[in-house]
Amino acid sequence: MKNNLKKRKINFIGILVSVFCIVSLTIFSYFLFKINIVPTKYLMISFSLIFLIILLLIFGLFGKTKKIIKIVCLFIIMSMSFAFGHATHYLNNTYHFLSGTQSNYDTLTYSVVVLKDSSYKDIDFLKEKTISYLDDDYKDDIKKELTSKIAYNELLSSEFGKLSDLLINKEIAAMVLEDSYLLLVKEEVENFEDNTKVIYTFEVKVKAHQEESNISVTEEPFILYISGIDQYGNVNSVRGRSDVNQLVVVNPKTNHILLVNTPRDYYVQLSGTTGLKDKLTHAGIYGIEKSISTLENLYDIDINHYLRVNFNTLIKVVDVIGGIDVYSDKTFNSFHIKGWTIPKGWNHFNGEQALAYSRERYAYIDGDHHRGRNQQQVITAIIEKVSKSSVLISKYNSILNTLNGSFQTDMPMDTITSFIRYQLDQMPSWNVESIAVTGYNSSNYTYSMGYGYQLYVMEPDYNSVEEAKQRINEVLSEGE
Repeated sequence: MKNNLKKRKINFIGILVSVFCIVSLTIFSYFLFKINIVPTKYLMISFSLIFLIILLLIFGLFGKTKKIIKIVCLFIIMSMSFAFGHATHYLNNTYHFLSGTQSNYDTLTYSVVVLKDSSYKDIDFLKEKTISYLDDDYKDDIKKELTSKIAYNELLSSEFGKLSDLLINKEIAAMVLEDSYLLLVKEEVENFEDNTKVIYTFEVKVKAHQEESNISVTEEPFILYISGIDQYGNVNSVRGRSDVNQLVVVNPKTNHILLVNTPRDYYVQLSGTTGLKDKLTHAGIYGIEKSISTLENLYDIDINHYLRVNFNTLIKVVDVIGGIDVYSDKTFNSFHIKGWTIPKGWNHFNGEQALAYSRERYAYIDGDHHRGRNQQQVITAIIEKVSKSSVLISKYNSILNTLNGSFQTDMPMDTITSFIRYQLDQMPSWNVESIAVTGYNSSNYTYSMGYGYQLYVMEPDYNSVEEAKQRINEVLSEGE
């Protein structure tokens, strides 16, 4: 009687644990197929083994077996249930991470700027005063915000370089600038920051840019544009100058990657503008779409997708994968990390060091050209490190948690997962090649700052541009 009671208890517990295991497996399977990140061959092998193990355990638990076997089977089923739950947590993190890389909207921060010695303490002091801002796509959003606070006189400007002149010459009481514009004015207009103050800030939501592309990234060659903006913070809430402009030409047929660097100060015609040319870096201030279309015009190409990152992103990526190894062709003192000397030869960099190395230009005779090569070295080192199965698998959850919200892309989730699935399935060894267009140092007026300010620019060597065009087309056509 006593043995029968114990047997019934074990069976009852076995039923509960088995049901819990099946429910856990069902939820795990739902997320696994929803994300569709694991290669089919691995799924088939894994699920075949799982079902076989579960059947054997259930037979051992409810069949005519010894008590010790039943207890062992019960323990294993419980362990599997918790394992499925833990794996589901990983998959849920993956889903939210991937869905968070595409944002429908960007958030732009605007500042109302006045002269420091003025009596204006807050926006209420600007009633019936003249406020100037750019005559661009967001003027109505600015007007809506200001009119909800005060009545004022509007003065629109076609060049934001003129706004600072209007303010300094006291022709207006205040100007309104998006923070990336404001940062540029502070750097280029002498004593501007010392002579002005911000009395009000507000945010405007704008629709995020999406490239239209139906390319299958695991079967067809494609071009990804990496834009690295020169600011910290949430990548969805800041614009900024695009200091990194790397085209990543990927051919999955031949496992060939071509990195094409375009210097930040390249003096080019910004897409959609006439008259003065501008630095390529300034295109980022107007939005990622301006950088993309400008580069498309320069190289006569079609960019399929973009990846937008900032300083925080690079630091996090390098740190979470355990650092990267990069070869320095000279010994120099870092400009961005005081007291740090980079010796010639192989160096192991953490995130902060990798960022400093990527930004370095003062240590080199050819400045921006060398900085571009350094950036390509860092990107190559990251690709090689992440491509190793041991790093990708062991650091997987840490990578997701660390990078969540750190970059923005227009790649749909199924496109990203298909490429990850391809990498996990094939584990290809990518051949990474780097080239860069060149030019010569000069100074000129720019579209952004107007005729009032001559800035340092790099006049393009169009022979190098033509060579880059040819190499891009060669990589894209490989395997045809």
